[in-house]
Amino acid sequence: MHTTGFSQVKRNYHYVFWGRIVLTDKITDKLKWELWLQYRSQNANSQLNIFKEPQFSTVWTWLNYTISPKVKVAVTPFSYFNTWPLYASPTDLEASPVKELRWVIRGEHEHKLKYFQLMNRLGVEYRWRDFNNSDRYVSNYRIRYMLRLEKTVNTGLLSKPITFILNDEVLLQYGDAVKNNASVFDQNRVYLGFNYEVLKNIKFNLGYLYTLQERPSGKEWDHINTLWAIVTFDNVFSQFYSRQKKYNRLQQH
Repeated sequence: MHTTGFSQVKRNYHYVFWGRIVLTDKITDKLKWELWLQYRSQNANSQLNIFKEPQFSTVWTWLNYTISPKVKVAVTPFSYFNTWPLYASPTDLEASPVKELRWVIRGEHEHKLKYFQLMNRLGVEYRWRDFNNSDRYVSNYRIRYMLRLEKTVNTGLLSKPITFILNDEVLLQYGDAVKNNASVFDQNRVYLGFNYEVLKNIKFNLGYLYTLQERPSGKEWDHINTLWAIVTFDNVFSQFYSRQKKYNRLQQH
């Protein structure tokens, strides 16, 4: 952490691990559910141990509907978050996490280009947070826009293709909980990583996420370097139903 003498803007540098487990399955051919279990940890006291202190945990549910091969919409029926402060001073380690309930509606449009798959994603979040752990929740909205590029490559070294991912996401917020903030800008996230199906119905994502986040005063900025790992389990239940149906058909013959 250091302060620039000219602009008097404080810059805090953080190193974070972000883990996510995703469970998903179909309800109908166009409708599926997802459950995200997430945890973030962070360094502290100028150490580079990204597992030193907690920073974030959540249980997040989704319902996803495919309108067409190119257009999808999703909503969050329920989600619960605990968010600890990003460590910038010794007192931050003593702070209790902020409890949050969140509801989201999100739309995605995918387009296949000559060399890449392009995705535009726009989401609106309604956040309801208890900042002081007093059971007094304050609300605000946050708008998120993401531009994402994907490139699937057959390397010849792996049994399955690997997908490389690059995306940029901008987050803006407004409402009662943030009405005194210096601006509507919340953060900008840039991600570079890859996705690989390690086993049937099990995918692994690994990448680097750089986040620039403005604190409410507008005079303090967080520069967050994150190692992000995701494990996705697709067709959690239906894969077993399908196997059982196939087995029953074989038995009948």
